Amino acid sequence: MKLSFNASILTIYFSLATLSSSKSLDGDLYFETDVRPILKAQCFHCHGEEDEKEADLDLRLVRLMQDGGKSGRAITPSDIENSILWKKISSDEMPEGEKKLSLPQKNVIKNWILQGARTLRPEPENVADARFTKEELEHWAFQPLNTITKLGEEIITVDTFIQKKLNEKGLHLSKQTSKEKLIRRISYDLTGLPPTRQMFDEFLDNQTDSYELLVDKFLSSPNFGIRWARHWLDSAGFAETEGSDLNDSKRPHAWRYRDYVINSFNNNKRIDRFIIEQLAGDELIKEPYDKSNPSHLELLSATGFLRMAPDSTQRVNNITERNNAVSNMIQVVGNSILGLTVNCAQCHDHKYDPISIDDYYSFRSIFDPAFPVEKWKKPSERLIDMTDSKIMEARAAIEAEAKALEDDMIARRNAHCKTIQNLKLDSVPEVDREETRVAVLKDPKDHTQREKDLLLKYPMVKPVNFIVGLLVEYDGKAFADFKKEQDKIAKIRSTKPPLTLIRATTESGDTLPVSRILFRGNPESPKDPVKPSELTALKQHRQIPSLNENDPNLKSSGRRLNYAQQLTNGNHPMTARVFVNRVWMHLLGRGIVAGNGDFGIAGEKPSNVELLDWLADEFVKDGWNLKNLIRKIVVSKTYKQSSQRNENLEAIDPDNILLGRANMKRLEAEAIRDSLLLVSGTLNETHSGPSVPVSANNEGKATLQTESGRRSIFVEVQRRLPLNMLATFDQPEMTPNCNVRKNTIISSQALWFMNDDESLKLAKTLAQSIIKHSKDPKIQIEELFFRLFTQKPREIDFSECMNFLNSQSKIFVERDESADHQLLAVASLCQVLFASNKFIFID
Repeated sequence: MKLSFNASILTIYFSLATLSSSKSLDGDLYFETDVRPILKAQCFHCHGEEDEKEADLDLRLVRLMQDGGKSGRAITPSDIENSILWKKISSDEMPEGEKKLSLPQKNVIKNWILQGARTLRPEPENVADARFTKEELEHWAFQPLNTITKLGEEIITVDTFIQKKLNEKGLHLSKQTSKEKLIRRISYDLTGLPPTRQMFDEFLDNQTDSYELLVDKFLSSPNFGIRWARHWLDSAGFAETEGSDLNDSKRPHAWRYRDYVINSFNNNKRIDRFIIEQLAGDELIKEPYDKSNPSHLELLSATGFLRMAPDSTQRVNNITERNNAVSNMIQVVGNSILGLTVNCAQCHDHKYDPISIDDYYSFRSIFDPAFPVEKWKKPSERLIDMTDSKIMEARAAIEAEAKALEDDMIARRNAHCKTIQNLKLDSVPEVDREETRVAVLKDPKDHTQREKDLLLKYPMVKPVNFIVGLLVEYDGKAFADFKKEQDKIAKIRSTKPPLTLIRATTESGDTLPVSRILFRGNPESPKDPVKPSELTALKQHRQIPSLNENDPNLKSSGRRLNYAQQLTNGNHPMTARVFVNRVWMHLLGRGIVAGNGDFGIAGEKPSNVELLDWLADEFVKDGWNLKNLIRKIVVSKTYKQSSQRNENLEAIDPDNILLGRANMKRLEAEAIRDSLLLVSGTLNETHSGPSVPVSANNEGKATLQTESGRRSIFVEVQRRLPLNMLATFDQPEMTPNCNVRKNTIISSQALWFMNDDESLKLAKTLAQSIIKHSKDPKIQIEELFFRLFTQKPREIDFSECMNFLNSQSKIFVERDESADHQLLAVASLCQVLFASNKFIFID
């Protein structure tokens, strides 16, 4: 059976478990905090969770270990020699399989037994009450937001929290970076493009503090939505193919969800509303949908969020693939909105977080009415036609025009074919002519054997279904003329405005499905029924509003809408924290919680939990305003710092966790490509509509079918065939989504700049633009440095670039005196500068 889970996450978890168990063995060890996490991760699935325990041994409580199983007492406090558990794990007989306990883990258990196998508190009578420990449920992320209104006497800002942490280590914020670097940084962070010359000059020439005005200009730019939509689309797992292993079929209408996200960010839609619309936009409106109402189109497009995960059921529509599609969707929701690896509980209780398998399927049942495994709809069956009457009238008019021309053409063509057919029948001997004529005019499926024989005997005549073949064989000119008419009719039909089809999430309105726990995640082994519910750990400090599923005003179950409102009412412990952390990561280069999709026990602890909670609380109080949140961060001294390293900071905080300086950031794949298009003058500012198709060329390399110059967010995202350039610079594969991008520096990237046809073409186009700008090499170099680096060249830059141009010119002259050696030399310089750290890094 194929199950959807992320093996790499489990690998990380096991390694984290090893690290967490390396606590100093000189201190006191307790079952709940030191031993149970190890046993839960490695042993509970055989000795605890199932009704039938291996060897009748239950390791969930100390007293149950002392009771033992078939082999006797598992532990004897303070007596290591008579503790079977120790003998089994020290010899690697337990746990079974390849994953054995590490030496630090073994030592923890050994020393805990020697210390008397102590617990922090009396154990419950009912073992079920020990499913989650107090420590697990008290994990920081599961607690309500900590409202911070005062820290000392100063007004609270982002810098307050950063400086507080730095002060504890005897450190302080670095000085502000130069204005040249700052404008490039803020321009890329907010728009994904370098600043214009006009904005640059105005910012540098203005002696007053014009930075806040500059920030507002970038926030109001239409490129802001494009930049920040790309970040969210990673988390949502946006892709325009289904993701099956063999045939990665297209999703031709997925782009509507992408445009919804872009427009939402540009319009500064409240993020609470943004989340509600994506989870339950269809439940905010009633059928029949109003095709002329833009808000209905918007709300249905928003629910594409739940349809972005891989879904192989278009090709293989069995219960396993259906279950995998739902599992992928739950994973996307879990780590993009909740910041938790919820899917780790679909086969057994979560190994680290207090999420039981019951919890998982109760959470999943919120979405079951829209994803009923038993009454499944394939992707092509879920499309909703929202084409309005005006477009339908326009399509009908064009079709009527094409049909009239087609009918006339077919009538003339058939008449001409009939004439040819009669001529050919005349050549049939009279004795067979009439019988052959009857055979020709009869439907081939009704032919007698005699008629079949006659048509084989006289192949120059054609039966009715092959009549056009007469033109091909006997009148090629007429066939070509009629073909031109057909092409003209097809061209007319191609002018029809497209149908407005939406890949939406809706419910059928039928009887609600019965949600059940799946034994070990197997959809063919359903067990106990469950009711829709939030995860236990996330509702322990909240009142959950009841849901009336029999509400006559609802045409759907209302489950997703009810849950979306819970997430965004300001009392949920995760929603605002996770979103704010994601914004911080994109602006500062690292999240306050580094593992953006895992706020759980195995995830990294927040570097500054007070800052995270303050930002999240302020975000909610400010009406979930994304642009205000970004403005609050980017006007801080923390954001505007220099990235310059110093010995003191490096010695105390080498990874810059405390943010005593700015982090240098490599441009993402899309920003690199978009910048190259912009600086070469080939950027297309069309900001919506169907994506530019990607296909494999003769070499098998993924390239654009048309060179449109559109920004990379509008390039088709195929899971199995990503655009070569974007894949080279780490555009993630959506399996099912991406919460933190990797940024590699590998040789293939430099090779792309130096050898790829697209790079060569862009370099030549840029060189032509530079030469047109000025014939003076010094001015050309200045213009190149501004366009690529947003800075002026130093004297050493001038010297090295001039030497390079001169040497390259000589080489090209030697190769071909008639060649435009100046253009070729400048183009070569462009390629070299493309590949430089100054271009691909933001300082």
